[in-house]
Amino acid sequence: MDYKQLLEGACEMGYQLLGCGAEIPRVEDTVRRIALAYGVSAEVFAIPNCLIVSIVDKNGEQLTRMRQAKFRSIDILRLEAYNALSRRLCANPPEDTGEILRQVNAVTEKMSPYPAWLQLIGYFIGASFFALFFSGGWMDALLAGLAGVVGGACALWLGTTRSNFFINTAVSGFVLALTAYGGSLLGLPVNLGPTMAGAIMVLVPGLVFTNFMSDLLTGDVMAGLSSFARAVLTAGAIALGTGSAVALLRFFTAVSMDPGVVFMPYPLLACPVAFIACLGFCLPFNIRSIGMLLCCLGGAVGWLFYLLMQNAGANVYLSTFVASVAVSIYSESMARLRKCPTTSYLVVSYFPLVPGFTIYTAMTYGIAGDIDLFLATFLRTFGIAACIAMGTLMVSTALRIWQTRRRERS
Repeated sequence: MDYKQLLEGACEMGYQLLGCGAEIPRVEDTVRRIALAYGVSAEVFAIPNCLIVSIVDKNGEQLTRMRQAKFRSIDILRLEAYNALSRRLCANPPEDTGEILRQVNAVTEKMSPYPAWLQLIGYFIGASFFALFFSGGWMDALLAGLAGVVGGACALWLGTTRSNFFINTAVSGFVLALTAYGGSLLGLPVNLGPTMAGAIMVLVPGLVFTNFMSDLLTGDVMAGLSSFARAVLTAGAIALGTGSAVALLRFFTAVSMDPGVVFMPYPLLACPVAFIACLGFCLPFNIRSIGMLLCCLGGAVGWLFYLLMQNAGANVYLSTFVASVAVSIYSESMARLRKCPTTSYLVVSYFPLVPGFTIYTAMTYGIAGDIDLFLATFLRTFGIAACIAMGTLMVSTALRIWQTRRRERS
């Protein structure tokens, strides 16, 4: 057995998983399992932008491989393909260890995202229906969809350049806000609160922020701090970009920098609107076929439980926790039924719950110098993210304990 080829193939698998948005525990576990399939113990350390794998060959020599991972975008189609490949490799490891790298590269070359124009349609659907989700009118939804398309197109184009993610997000936020506020200044009868709330959903790092809390709660401090830094910088870039657009417009007009007020919709409309809004984001995340409907159904289920808790008199934190438990149970069930990663469902199903707009609002208050509102909104964001993370962890931990006891009994 060629240990170097085994190390190269396992490390490439982990590198590709990091690049398409897999969670850190999945990356580390996948690399370990591939090595273990050949009777080799591997030490794996991963953070969002780096992967280090070390194995010991039959002569006792330690072999180490490090890859610097560049986060591109969440790509569920590739994530599911790599997950399926890792299952096959672990179940039937090829005698030629070089075959691991060849099969990983074959998946990389075969999988491709939706074309840009179709992703932009997804941004329009997601942004416009999230504007309706925040009780906006149809004019608010149309302007939010247009702003989401402009901001998304800018993000996609800048993603092909060598500029860093902070500049990409700030510029995208600038053109997005310029479109939304500009439409209002042109006389369109819109409420900027729901309009901006829907439009910035194409940029907010809500799931990244929640993952940071999850990593910290599981003791993965390095990965948690790295995700936290990216989430805060992304939120800051959004606030900087949108704030710059408003400042530019204020130089010529009397536009306000207040992020506006949003209201929750009527219960009978909330869940179907959330379903369609989530459907739009399936396109940028490269979710295909029946998976699109199942992911969106998770978003509707989560918001249904949120509304039920609100109607029962629960506060926002308890409502979010219960809703996240419901989404996690649903996602874990679908993942095992279809034999794919839980992330495939969580990434879209959590969209109605993640505190994306409150992150933007907090950073906007910070830039405006309103420290009291900044701290209050930022702490609220932390609380919501923690509730989502704890709900997810509770379900996954309970499931892991149940599986362990089941294996021990058998």
